[in-house]
Amino acid sequence: MNLKMLCAGATLLLVLFATACGSSEDSPPGAKKLSFELTDEGCLPHQASAPAGPITFEAENTGSSKVTEIEVMEGDTILGEKENLSDGLSGSFSLTLDAGEYAIYCPGGDVEKGTLTVTGESKAKASPKADAAVAHYRRFLEGNAEELVAKTEPFVAAVVAGEVAEAKSLYASARAPYERIEPVAESFGDLDPRIDARENDVPASEFEGFHRIEKALWLEEGQMEVDVDMAPTAKQLQKDVEELAGKVETVELRAVQIANGAVELLGEVSASKITGEEERYSHTDLFDFQANVEGAEAAFDAVRPLLDETDPTLADEIDADINAVFVELEPYRRGDGFVPYTELTKADTRKLARSIDTLAEKMSQVPAAIAEGEHA
Repeated sequence: MNLKMLCAGATLLLVLFATACGSSEDSPPGAKKLSFELTDEGCLPHQASAPAGPITFEAENTGSSKVTEIEVMEGDTILGEKENLSDGLSGSFSLTLDAGEYAIYCPGGDVEKGTLTVTGESKAKASPKADAAVAHYRRFLEGNAEELVAKTEPFVAAVVAGEVAEAKSLYASARAPYERIEPVAESFGDLDPRIDARENDVPASEFEGFHRIEKALWLEEGQMEVDVDMAPTAKQLQKDVEELAGKVETVELRAVQIANGAVELLGEVSASKITGEEERYSHTDLFDFQANVEGAEAAFDAVRPLLDETDPTLADEIDADINAVFVELEPYRRGDGFVPYTELTKADTRKLARSIDTLAEKMSQVPAAIAEGEHA
């Protein structure tokens, strides 16, 4: 990809952003390539068309600080995306699409949504292996959604009661199930920012969910119950996770979408979460990293039968890379948890970033490799 030489630089910042600088993802055989520029105006062109079948979306940020991602959506469902494309960076992802109209969504642009028209004959149905992959992954979603509801309840109760120490002790474990389902979190629409938005990701008036409570618990220390009433925020969080759990049985999913979600999640970990910006107050980032990799592993396990048909060697390499990340996390484990992220040195974070980036690079090849086998 572009900026390959830049990505090879020695500074920590460039190491952390290696995934965003490019990937080795190839297009599926016979894929139509669509190219977009990320600009302040939005993604150009605003209107695009392609024949039904495999499509590779290529995007390059040509100077925008407002627009750093591109998504392909069907209704409220995100089918594929590429995030963290700051000025000068490029990336791609592949999907297999039936005939119909889709949205090209580029949040932050003057024109945020464009239209993709896919023409020709629609595929009759997904292949049996693709259906099995979706069913496998949905079971994983359902289990983690149930766990999310169950673990959020005592956390919320502690916040409402003003029991700061108890709430702090429950925070990381309550969040873990959500971090595992992040490959498809955006498929749940505005529930994702309501549950998991970080400060500055949304307007101040919309900052709520786990991270708003995190800020109150750690930044404002033991004065939470005196100076900041988090009870309404906590109660709304419980309602939101329960609403999410009610949607996992019916949310529309596709095999390539699941694979793309895992790629994007690992890219986000390598490009931005590794800096410590996710848990900026609690410094429980390593809990998130483990859950994120577990979530990516579950997504990969679901689609692996499709990959075994086209590239079993890659599948084995990804297995090894997943295990390597877990090995890298072991030195920082303490009992059932991890040391605060602030205890890691720059050398520690560089090493961890490299292992996650290696995994992300291999995983980025999966969507294109399985795209052809997604339909019968």
